[in-house]
Amino acid sequence: MIATIPGALIGFLLEEKAETVFRNPVLIATMLILLGVILYWADRRGRKLTDVKKISLGQSLLIGVSQALAIIPGVSRSGITMTTGLLFGLTREGAARFSFLLSAPVIFGAGLIKLPDIIANPGMVNASFLIGILVSAIAGVASIGFLLRYVQTKNYLPFVWYRFLLGAVVLVVALVRLV
Repeated sequence: MIATIPGALIGFLLEEKAETVFRNPVLIATMLILLGVILYWADRRGRKLTDVKKISLGQSLLIGVSQALAIIPGVSRSGITMTTGLLFGLTREGAARFSFLLSAPVIFGAGLIKLPDIIANPGMVNASFLIGILVSAIAGVASIGFLLRYVQTKNYLPFVWYRFLLGAVVLVVALVRLV
């Protein structure tokens, strides 16, 4: 729970900047590629032995700080927290598990922040809205289950390639639009 504090605080303070200043396609492409490189390096650092239960308070807080970087488009919240966990010696599965546990309070908090808007606009809450929440929850749980099983036997390389390719596409599109 302590690890969520830095991310929540920084997210709250920089929310407006995230919606304006950080929406630069070159920045997004750079973050996609750079964090792909860091994920590759963290995943290749050798066999990880540390269990999630052995994470120190300081490491937990630093993973929380890394989560705050996800306010920048192109930085995946789960990707950056898993990468930081790997850098601290967690197993692939341990890093993924910690990342997903870390997301629960953030998602809950984001929902609470939007609650006044929902209360002010009760017409928003209709069947489509509720179905969207339900489908998102089911897809999220299924995705988490898949990834936790996947990283037990495989590395993060497909996610590294995904970041490289998407970053390259975003960069090319951004540069073409400048011409």
